[in-house]
Amino acid sequence: MSVAQRVLDALDAPMQVAGRELQVTASVGIAIDDRRYANADEMLRDADIALYRAKQLGRKRYELFDETLARSAIDVLTLEGELRRALLNDEFEPYFQPIRALGVAGMPVVGHEALIRWNHPTRGVLAPGEFLKVAEDSSLIETIDWRLYEHACWHLARCSAPDTFLTVNVSARHLRYIDFDERFLAMLERTGAAPERLVVEVTEGALLDNPERVRMTLEQLRAKGVGSALDDFGTGYSSLSYLHSLPLRILKIDRSFVDGLDKHGNTSSITVVEAILALARALDIRVIAEGIETPTQRDVLLAMGCDMGQGFLLGRPAPCESPDASDAA
Repeated sequence: MSVAQRVLDALDAPMQVAGRELQVTASVGIAIDDRRYANADEMLRDADIALYRAKQLGRKRYELFDETLARSAIDVLTLEGELRRALLNDEFEPYFQPIRALGVAGMPVVGHEALIRWNHPTRGVLAPGEFLKVAEDSSLIETIDWRLYEHACWHLARCSAPDTFLTVNVSARHLRYIDFDERFLAMLERTGAAPERLVVEVTEGALLDNPERVRMTLEQLRAKGVGSALDDFGTGYSSLSYLHSLPLRILKIDRSFVDGLDKHGNTSSITVVEAILALARALDIRVIAEGIETPTQRDVLLAMGCDMGQGFLLGRPAPCESPDASDAA
């Protein structure tokens, strides 16, 4: 530990390189030799596990390997193996959260958002938070996403009312592929889903990688009838600069703003939501407010003239057999 700290201190000093001052930091993983190691590779493996823990905890530090890290590494490997088997056994299923028309009597369901769930053979139904990071680290997430798209579109063509739409989340990693639109449209044709009933949701973060490619992809999808939505609007980096250039059908107000609508004295959330709604109207873009969980939040959004909403108050995610099972909420 003393040696590791000396290394960190030495590297922390600014370095002069080619006339420039560079600030370098390091992360250090430590494994201590004992009788359990049969060879150097095993010891380096555990030091590497400790190194990644140091990075996860903020970098510029050292971490020692211990049995807690060993169990964690085993758990990750076990989960990765289970994810691979889950894909082979088709254990992933879309759940559908209803999107309702706020300004219409009875607030009818006008659409759904498809959300992935894992029907684990022993642990029951798992939400993404319980496996998403391992899926991303093991490069399985893209395959899981496509499985979701396929099943969700199949259900759209067979289970939902014909006048409703479906939104699916498309991450930045998918939009890096130049043929994403072709592959997506081929999937729609294969499943029988009508393109005009599909909306792909992208985040502002996805636009940062290559905004021109994203725009072209969304334009290609729009030419075939597929709409696009900007998710978590208001929390990204360059919202306004993209609105005039992207072929957007929908803006989704982030739940962090909706959450503040029923907080006493919190006028900032109301101001932000009002501004988003005014901007959307000027650009002829529809709006969905996410994360509506209280009657007060719903009523404030109604008074503001928000088009649509989703959240636990309006309906929880459910399998295709009963996507509106929470209508009584």
